[in-house]
Amino acid sequence: MKCICKAWKRKCLSTALSLTLAGAAAFPSAAEETGTSIAEEAAAAAFPAQTYAAGSYVIGQDMPAGEYAIFTSDDSTDSTYSYCSLTLYKDESDERRIAELRFQHHGLITLYNGQYLVLSDGWAIAAEEADILPGVSGMYKVGRDMEPGTYQLTALTSEGGSWALYNDVRYYYDYIDGYGRFVDPTVITVEEGQYLELTDVREIEKIAAVSPQ
Repeated sequence: MKCICKAWKRKCLSTALSLTLAGAAAFPSAAEETGTSIAEEAAAAAFPAQTYAAGSYVIGQDMPAGEYAIFTSDDSTDSTYSYCSLTLYKDESDERRIAELRFQHHGLITLYNGQYLVLSDGWAIAAEEADILPGVSGMYKVGRDMEPGTYQLTALTSEGGSWALYNDVRYYYDYIDGYGRFVDPTVITVEEGQYLELTDVREIEKIAAVSPQ
């Protein structure tokens, strides 16, 4: 099962979108009578949320605070196991580093006003707009990106894979609930609100729902 993300697919549609926008002005329609051009409608449909390319950002000035999904810039068929990376600082001085993070395919992080983000490899979009579905390598919020329950994980290769559970993604490893490496298929249970990170995982299969309390 591979990660399917509408936000990631929108990045891949950029060439087709450019052609649509280039020809839009030559074909006026009723949309223009309401003050909305075909080009604007096409852009809104393909890119309904702001994306942020690799670069440096002051949170609260250059991009709003909130939870973000960070994706690899690799749009090839092998991108599932490509990486994206970032460095987060307490402020713009670059002196108090909060975290240096590297994600396989995509990760999640919460950003706060005043922080300084250096997105060195990859791109970002608000997590609520990313439309992430359960897949293999990457990170998922339980209750939003995947259902609570018990899952069996299968490693990508004979060298094994790993999983990690967090209760928050503001500073990452300060909020870890559990971690494990495995070679043979392993079973984990995830609960509403937790964050699951998978690395070098070939398959994730739900085998049971969370029992009601």
